[in-house]
Amino acid sequence: MIRMLCRFADGHVGINLPLDDLPELLANPANQIWVDIQEPATYNYAPILADIFHFHPLAIEDALLDAHVPKLDDYASYLYLVFHIVGAGKEPMAIDSQEIDVFLGSNYLVTVHEHSRRSIDRSWDPGHHLEIGLARGPAMLLYELLDSQIDNFIPLIDAFEEQLEQLGDDIFYSHESERELLNRLLTAKSSALRLQRILAPQRELLGRLSVGEYRVVPAHVRMYYRDVYDHLARLANLADSMRDLASSTVETHLALVNNRMNEVMKVLTMVSTIFIPLSFIAGIYGMNFEFMPELSLWWFYPIVWGLFVGISASMLWVFHKRKWF
Repeated sequence: MIRMLCRFADGHVGINLPLDDLPELLANPANQIWVDIQEPATYNYAPILADIFHFHPLAIEDALLDAHVPKLDDYASYLYLVFHIVGAGKEPMAIDSQEIDVFLGSNYLVTVHEHSRRSIDRSWDPGHHLEIGLARGPAMLLYELLDSQIDNFIPLIDAFEEQLEQLGDDIFYSHESERELLNRLLTAKSSALRLQRILAPQRELLGRLSVGEYRVVPAHVRMYYRDVYDHLARLANLADSMRDLASSTVETHLALVNNRMNEVMKVLTMVSTIFIPLSFIAGIYGMNFEFMPELSLWWFYPIVWGLFVGISASMLWVFHKRKWF
């Protein structure tokens, strides 16, 4: 799906305009245009981007076909940005990411994304662009979209942080199976690493927009990008700490598992050690020799049992004195 919105030079806003008018609208620099492309893999939008906007083939290929880490490419007359948004996954502690590709020119903004986005749909309204949005230029519209997306990051990351702290308690007190707990731990570690890999480069991206002298970003707009950069920097630092917390939680869980295994092995070793002398005595008197004088004594059987009990008690006393249990 492709749709177009234009704020004309006289101030009125047209929505869902025919694409045949796009070349004529772009020719007038006083027009402010927003083209939104959804599900780029389903339809062939490359001719529009190449023949009408004259974007670089590599940028078109990246936007329509490939998935990339967040980045910013300067093509002089326009900027190409890759921005990622995050959302809750289907599994507990899982976080998914989606890519939004952006072309920013002096009088146009092109957004490319796979799935519908509420922040974009909310801005797809003529009334929104009478005073803000395209009324302040494509660079400010991009700021609004990025700011809205980053505001959506905050409750998600805060909730993930709470779940991660709860997971740190669950490794000591949870009654769920070892497999389920380990799955949650590894999912949390993977999600924290994904957050760090997304937010760190996006922080650098916003930093470049806030200080770089790009032709399509007016000087008075950079301070707005700097505000978004500050918010994203805080979230990126938080993601770094959550990655470390997730890694330490996994390491603590593995240490607890090893400690429990050592306790089990200690008990089994003590049991085996106690039965070694008992097995030795029982083995001697279990041999099939005809002449064993003790076998004819009626009181020797209770003596052997007393010997078994005495040896076991003595060994347990020694283990306890050495603080082995």
